[in-house]
Amino acid sequence: MHTTQWSWKEIDLPEEADEILGLDSLCLEFEMSLLEIALEKVSWEALDTPDYTKKELGLLVSLGHLYSRLKKHRKGLETDQILINLYPEDPCFYYNLACSHSLLGEMDDAVMALDCALELGYDNFDHMKKDPDLANLREDPRYRLYQDRFQVLAKGLENLEDSEDLEDLEEFESTF
Repeated sequence: MHTTQWSWKEIDLPEEADEILGLDSLCLEFEMSLLEIALEKVSWEALDTPDYTKKELGLLVSLGHLYSRLKKHRKGLETDQILINLYPEDPCFYYNLACSHSLLGEMDDAVMALDCALELGYDNFDHMKKDPDLANLREDPRYRLYQDRFQVLAKGLENLEDSEDLEDLEEFESTF
């Protein structure tokens, strides 16, 4: 009797098979569980004598991204807050915090976090304009002020001589 070696890896599945079978979500859930287990004993509160390594910090950042992809926005927000406590000068962490607040419909907090990100130097305006995580915030009237500020900053005006640009920036600054 002749047996044929066979492996499931040899099956040609259509491109949409992952979506149909829910494999993408299942893999993300599995990865999330592994990261949570790897990080469960880390104390993030000890800022004076950190109880974490750079590797663990990288895992925490990855976990935050996974929470976002899996639409676990409250957990993502908690992760963002830990990262802000650890690195209060990092504009990307504030940007991610703004995204989390926006996803949760917490517009006041989203505006404050985005303002912090910009104050700390976040400048990826093209990404902000199309980031789906900020869709709720873009519906808020205050977001128009950010758009005005983007235009002013994009012009690279070192000396704000154009009175309209100066008024836009002053109006933006006065909202906080």
